[in-house]
Parts: sequence; structure tokens; C-alpha cells
Amino acid sequence: MRKLRVQVLTLGLSCSIILLSACSSNNEISPRSVNDHKTNIVTEEQTNDPDLYFGDLGVKQLPNSHHIRNLTADPSKKVLLDPNGLPLIEQHPNPSTKPSPKNYVEKVITTAESFIGTPYLYGSDRTEPSTFDCSDYIQWVFMTSLDMYLPWDSRGQAAYVQAFSKKHYTSLKEAKRGDLLFFSSYRGDNASDYANLKPSEKIITHVAIYMGNGKIIHSPSKNSGGVHIGELTWRQLNNRFVLGGNILD
Repeated sequence: MRKLRVQVLTLGLSCSIILLSACSSNNEISPRSVNDHKTNIVTEEQTNDPDLYFGDLGVKQLPNSHHIRNLTADPSKKVLLDPNGLPLIEQHPNPSTKPSPKNYVEKVITTAESFIGTPYLYGSDRTEPSTFDCSDYIQWVFMTSLDMYLPWDSRGQAAYVQAFSKKHYTSLKEAKRGDLLFFSSYRGDNASDYANLKPSEKIITHVAIYMGNGKIIHSPSKNSGGVHIGELTWRQLNNRFVLGGNILD
């Protein structure tokens, strides 16, 4: 009996050592590199929401087959390219898609709200809506509400706004309900983190839809709950603003 008890204690001690080793190993996992942003490596200790440092910059995915028809430019016209080198083709609501009782903006916002709670995933699969990063979310909202196919990352969508919006701007005071708003990389929770940045440092990595009254709907990170309605002051977005515009006029 004593021998059996010693064997049980030995086995228990061995299991404890294994478990402690596993926990130690998990804690030593290196954080993701953010070389695309040319910043230092981000650790959990630096922020409780590390996804914010990534946005959607660096998404490298080919369009799925039902996008191809929208990426075929008219050879008789000069072709505009997005930052990924793909053609920027102006989109319009499908004529068979009827607006809401008010207008297309409200139809877009109603669709945007229907995705609230969808989890965030960096570089999410653009072919299905079970998860979103910020630009994948915008793409799905416009595709499902109006059959409009926008570029699949925030920089491409910003280029689209600059190319085709009748009015785009760099002051949040001009933002109207339904506009697309674009923001630079997250650098910290203090306004001073964004003071005196050079234009080359204001790389667009985030996009949201303006709801009016200082509120936006977007998908910024896992910790934020994925798609949700938030304030423009959240995580210094007001100081990270780069440009905005309306693509439905």
C-alpha cells in the first residue's frame, strides 16, 4: 500500500511539472510582428487591445470569382489603380435593389447594424461573413445592401472614395451620416501620440461608417466585441482621422 501511495504521489508531481512547463511555454510565445507598420513589436503588456495596432494593413488576398466582373475595366478609358495595384471601378447600387423608405444611406446603415456582434478577425476570409476585420465588414455591408463591390482593404477603399466621391474631406466637421471615414494606425491612447505626424506616418489602416452625432459603426478588434456602434473619440479615432467621403450621392 505504501509503495502504491509513493507511485501515486510521484505521478501527481510529474503531472504538475508538465502543467507548469506548458503554462510557462504559453507565456513565452512571441507576439506578432508589426513590421508592416514599421513600429516596435507590440506585447499584451503595452495594450489590452493589441489588434488595434494592426488594423487591416497587409491584407493580401485575391478577389473571389464573383468579384472579377467588377475588376474588368473599360479598355477605352484610363484605368485607376488602388494601392494593391487592382483596378478601381466605380460602383453604383444595383437598379434592382430598392432603397429603404428614405434612401440608400439608411439601407446601408440598416444592413450595417444587422451585423452587430460579428467577431473580429484580422485578415478575415472575404468570401463569407462569419468574421470581419474593418474593411471586410465595409465590403460586406455594401455588397449585401446595394450589390456594390468595394476594394477589400481600407487603403483601397480610401482610394475609391478619393477617386469617385463627389465630396471627400479631411475635417470630421464635414462628416455626414452614411459616409466612410478612414483612420491612421493606432499608436496609443494619448492625443500627444498623434501630434506632429508626417503624412507618410498617417498610413490608413481602419475604416468605419459614420452614424451621425459623433458615432460610428465598425469592426476594430476582438476585445471591442467585433462589430459595434462606438464613439469617434474611442482610442483617439478623432485624432487619427485621415479622410472621409460619401459614395452614395
